[in-house]
Amino acid sequence: MRQSAFDLKLRKNPRPVVVEFWAPWCGPCKMMAPFLKKAEAEFNGKVDLWRINADEEQDLIRSMGIRGIPTMIGYNKGQEVTRRTGAMTAENVLGFFAAVEENKPFSRTLSGVERLMRILPALFLLIFGYLNGPNYWLIALGAVILFTAFHDRCPIYKAVTAQLREKFRKKPAE
Repeated sequence: MRQSAFDLKLRKNPRPVVVEFWAPWCGPCKMMAPFLKKAEAEFNGKVDLWRINADEEQDLIRSMGIRGIPTMIGYNKGQEVTRRTGAMTAENVLGFFAAVEENKPFSRTLSGVERLMRILPALFLLIFGYLNGPNYWLIALGAVILFTAFHDRCPIYKAVTAQLREKFRKKPAE
């Protein structure tokens, strides 16, 4: 499918669309398949799901700037709303569909295990950096890693990133 044909199909579609770029050999794609089926059923009649095989549509993949799979792109009223590359949990897939339906950018939530996997090395770096000097580089690195464990809950981070997204959002051609 050419980019122009894809854009035309997108403009003619009456509902928001989630497009998943996948491949049959992709493990994370296979893992997400049941989550996508559940989301498609839950948002039936509200958001459409298009699954595009990356192996069969390499020209489209290149023209859209997709560098990895699985990649999900959400469109509302023919305009890209949000994009996410990599595997997602069932909760995040449902959240992605909801964000596309509401015409809002998607913000992935971290699971408890993901948070813990960020907190533990951050605490190690903070303590090690404090006890050895203090070593301000290690302390700063630990603080940054610790922030990544909680940034999705920070209202200041959300407000600033929303403003930046709006400022740098692609304007439609007139």
